[in-house]
Amino acid sequence: MSSGVAGYNQTAKANGWASLCDGSVAFSHPDLRRLLDLWRSQTTQHRIPLRRDLYPQMVKSFQSDIALYERVAAIGGARRWRILQIGTSFAQIMGKHSGKFLDEVIPAGLVPRWNAALDTTLTQGVALRFLARADTARMPFLTGEYFSAPLIADDGSASLILAAARFTGGRRWNDVEAEARLILARG
Repeated sequence: MSSGVAGYNQTAKANGWASLCDGSVAFSHPDLRRLLDLWRSQTTQHRIPLRRDLYPQMVKSFQSDIALYERVAAIGGARRWRILQIGTSFAQIMGKHSGKFLDEVIPAGLVPRWNAALDTTLTQGVALRFLARADTARMPFLTGEYFSAPLIADDGSASLILAAARFTGGRRWNDVEAEARLILARG
């Protein structure tokens, strides 16, 4: 996969993923804009915020809506993402998976999409906006607007992702994607 937002979007299109990355972070939902402002308030001179600077003290009002992921090395140098915490609202859509690895709880066909989104956020070192179909067994009709931003772990490594989402139903993914691509092309 090519790196960056354009690389993610090319890979998503080539693989038929119902997902799109927007580096402009032009969030539609006001709560996600507030979370972006909070994350940015903790960045200084392009430094990724420390986990302890943002989490959990400063994000209490978002507690039920966020997830925290940690990238860990696996045997053979591969990477895996562990769900450190998932809020109750987020878990209603995605499932209660705190403490588990993504590849243990996400359908195998979706793991590459999840890994790519989290990896892209980490390698870019900035907050990103994703639009994606939820693709859960219980609610495949939902689309989500996702906030995804890196955090520095207590050990000093850039290995954490703070995420939040707002979900809507009733719109087909193709319509959401076409609208988003038009807006991105204008920007």
